[in-house]
Amino acid sequence: MLTGQQQPLSIAATVLKPTTMQAVRRSPSFHLQGWKILDRWAFNSPEKLRAMEAQGEVILLGRLLEQQIAEQEILTSDAGLSQRRNGLVEHEILAANEINTEL
Repeated sequence: MLTGQQQPLSIAATVLKPTTMQAVRRSPSFHLQGWKILDRWAFNSPEKLRAMEAQGEVILLGRLLEQQIAEQEILTSDAGLSQRRNGLVEHEILAANEINTEL
């Protein structure tokens, strides 16, 4: 478990190549949610993330975009917002809505 405040992409930057990190940072398709996902994957499954990167940047970025869209849809839905008002945090909302957060 992580403690303290982490800068977005700080964990992913220790796992992925600089060129991949630049592609993520420069892409208008990715925002904070995508950056948090990438850090989560880097923390929980660094080997799997490196293996996906080795298959190609396009594959990794495509998978990241799919995950970002899925999570964002739930978190910003009426149900997700209601769950947040009831005190659930992000990972609890995703789990309650059966969103797989692992790579």
